[in-house]
Amino acid sequence: MKTPLIALLAGFALVGCQTPETAPATPAKSAPVAAPAKAVPAQRNLAVGATPESVTKGFGRKYFVTLMGTSRKQGDGDGKIVKVDGDKVTVLTEGLDDPKGIVYVGKQLITADFDKVWSIDAKGKKTLLAGPAAFPTPPTFLNDVVVSPDKKSVLITDMGAVTKMRDANNVLFAINSPEHKAIPVIARVFQVTLEGKVTEVIAPTAKMLNPNGIDVMANGRIRIAEFFTGDVLEYNKGKWKTIAKGHRSGDGIVHDSKGRFYVSEVMTGRVTRYEADGSAPKELGQGLKAAADHFLDEQAGVLIVPDSKAGELVFLAL
Repeated sequence: MKTPLIALLAGFALVGCQTPETAPATPAKSAPVAAPAKAVPAQRNLAVGATPESVTKGFGRKYFVTLMGTSRKQGDGDGKIVKVDGDKVTVLTEGLDDPKGIVYVGKQLITADFDKVWSIDAKGKKTLLAGPAAFPTPPTFLNDVVVSPDKKSVLITDMGAVTKMRDANNVLFAINSPEHKAIPVIARVFQVTLEGKVTEVIAPTAKMLNPNGIDVMANGRIRIAEFFTGDVLEYNKGKWKTIAKGHRSGDGIVHDSKGRFYVSEVMTGRVTRYEADGSAPKELGQGLKAAADHFLDEQAGVLIVPDSKAGELVFLAL
């Protein structure tokens, strides 16, 4: 005969040994299980139109892409900006000549177009933000655009003597060749406020013969992808530092929240990621023909690269 204590302990043991099938159901207040995150494809290509050059994220958190068109001549009017919503591509505005770098700031898109800077609103209306006369020195070939840290202005590269970089076969002249040494030193970097006031922030220097891609750090340091020499440069208060080399035809440069930076090359199709200290270069993507001015969307987990020759946006998973 079990004593009351023994019987009680036996009862606890019996309850503790119950299987999930026999245990009494207990109402639970667990949080709903979140749906698994949608996997980002390693690479996705999307046709967007003739000669895409630059991409940004703007109105309605959609992507906007500059299309330089087929003529590539000043005054041709066949340049466009298209909106990308998923796989759907629609024209936001047209009638541009050769739109290149594009950013979204102050509830407007801003793009560089030969010797002009345009502002475009959500309905596609174009407004001339800065024409040739607004510049302290007439620009020759405005290219990439980046938003300044204070978000009250943009920085724009003027590539300078772009017709003096290549031979008759469109091949860049050799480094230190007589042709290299003959390239006029006229390239600049301009700052344009959202009201259209223009100032020069980097004067011509042989260190920066043909600047294309431009990036700016939170501390104001400016980074340049030098098209002709292939150097990736950092400029800070009049001093220059080379942070990477070997990227001739460098077109775009961006950095991520970890300080890593990404460089694209339009004549080779290469996209390279570096660690923050400039070490461990890693090539990204496959099969790109002409990697242009890319955009980093860390929230979406992608680096978006316009492929100018293929007429595509290439989405590369981070």
